[in-house]
Amino acid sequence: MPPPYEGVQVNSCRNPACSGFGVEALSKVDRGRPRADGTSKFDNYRANGDDGGTADQKLLCKLCGKTSPIKSNRAIQEERERISANLAPVPEPACPNAECENASKGVFTDPEAYSCHANLKSSKRLKCKACGAAFSVATKSTHGQRKPHENKTVFAEIVTKKAVRGISKVTGLRPKAVYDKTDFIYEQCRRFAGAREARAHLIKRDYVRLCTDRQDYLINWQTKRRRKNVQFTSICTVEGKTGYVLGHHLNYDPDVNQTDIDDAARMNGDGLPGARSYFSAQPQYWKSDEFYGVARQQETDIRPGLEEGELSVEDRILLKARMERGYPKQEMADFPARENQLPTDGAMTHLDYTSYAHAMLMRRLIGDARYLTIYSDQDEVLRGAFTAAFSWQIAQGKAEMAYVQFQKRMNIDEKRVLSNISRAKTAKLGKLWNCHEEVAIARHMAWEYAQLCARYPDWRHRWVSHPKDTINEPRRRIQYLTDTGRKDLMNIGWTLSGASLAYVDTYFMQIRRQLQYLERPIPTQTNANKLYYGYSAYDPHRVTQHLEIFRVYTNYVQTDDHGQTPAMKFGLAKGPIRMEDILYYWPF
Repeated sequence: MPPPYEGVQVNSCRNPACSGFGVEALSKVDRGRPRADGTSKFDNYRANGDDGGTADQKLLCKLCGKTSPIKSNRAIQEERERISANLAPVPEPACPNAECENASKGVFTDPEAYSCHANLKSSKRLKCKACGAAFSVATKSTHGQRKPHENKTVFAEIVTKKAVRGISKVTGLRPKAVYDKTDFIYEQCRRFAGAREARAHLIKRDYVRLCTDRQDYLINWQTKRRRKNVQFTSICTVEGKTGYVLGHHLNYDPDVNQTDIDDAARMNGDGLPGARSYFSAQPQYWKSDEFYGVARQQETDIRPGLEEGELSVEDRILLKARMERGYPKQEMADFPARENQLPTDGAMTHLDYTSYAHAMLMRRLIGDARYLTIYSDQDEVLRGAFTAAFSWQIAQGKAEMAYVQFQKRMNIDEKRVLSNISRAKTAKLGKLWNCHEEVAIARHMAWEYAQLCARYPDWRHRWVSHPKDTINEPRRRIQYLTDTGRKDLMNIGWTLSGASLAYVDTYFMQIRRQLQYLERPIPTQTNANKLYYGYSAYDPHRVTQHLEIFRVYTNYVQTDDHGQTPAMKFGLAKGPIRMEDILYYWPF
């Protein structure tokens, strides 16, 4: 088994009803009879069978008989460090001479170690008093810019769906200058948000509600000789009480090279028969041979989704479960199709490793909340990631998780009719239970859940109907995922009655409408159903940048009808933040 890495061990039983839930598997166990002195190492797990016909095995819990995929703890920790790098303090400039005694003394915290020879508009020319080395340091975020006054305009145009050419016309900047300013805005957003989110875990919270889902994006091909889309998947989590977007991460790393990854895999023997992915050199990245080997086995050109089509909520649930059983490997939700390709720059990460890292980052950001509920779309990857990250809280009864599915592709008139009918239904429930409507809904759903538990031993068949239809989520169905057998039935009813993905779905809708890179593609007869965006990015790193810029804008700048931002409600800001405060933020 993969050993723990820097305190991370996700390989454990995922069945909350099992006494071994969350108990970490040992990396090595002793074989044969136990030693008389009692020093033998044993656990209640066994590496069992294969995963998708590969050499990978699954972790079988001997106590409950349930299996779960085996992951590399090192790869998860490395991925978590990558997506949370902005939370680390920005290193302060110091003497460039590594052998100098002042190499560890910052120019702002220890100014007496340096002498200032020139104080310019946005920089200083300093000289080290110990070794005499002369160097320059920036004193403003806009150092080196000729037109810093256009930063705010570019920022505002990016978050309101303006193409690069349109921004060029408005600002008079050349396209390259627009891209340079996008790089600058992205770095400033990361620095500004990172400085505040680094202390988010210090805030005491009584109750946190996490709404998580994933969204696919297609990127244009860069050459006509290879007309294949790059298909990425992002994971987003929104805090439901405040609307604060805690994280939105793409399964893409722009700072590595695909050739280097493939070379490291060959040197490690990852492609040899019997090699297991969780022992490979870099398990979190797709290898070229692995990617195109999976793609050749698929029947569709583009990885299918459930966004289109007139499906009832029951059919959607069944189809999603069937799709997950058809993955090439368990939790390989990002498998490529025949007309997908790897990005030419950077590398694509495995969605499951990005999801596990994302869930662990969420655990860090919310800190030691007294109580937590997690609502997600019907998704085995998200379930595995969040139950692994919050296994201790779930076992202690401090966290619960549930799936949410609802009817999509309905017009507004149909939704209003259902909403009006549900009002009469919930009013009737209030009279039946002789209590407030919300309490009656929780009691009704708890009673229905108890009936499903008696009828179906397998939790996968326990979908509870929500009696209240809303405009955003008509015909909701909720599946409770963390029944430890020790939960009070009424508490489960409250968790079921409050289940909603409206917060993250609204944010996804805003992304589609306000980021020109991420609008939905339109297949036509002329392009033979190959999806091509008129305004989309050719460089996937631009997608990463725009997602982070829009996240920071939504959290700190955009206000609601009461003049409040999500950051104010979440405790990371005292008032609305101006764009200038982000653009000119300086960490020293």
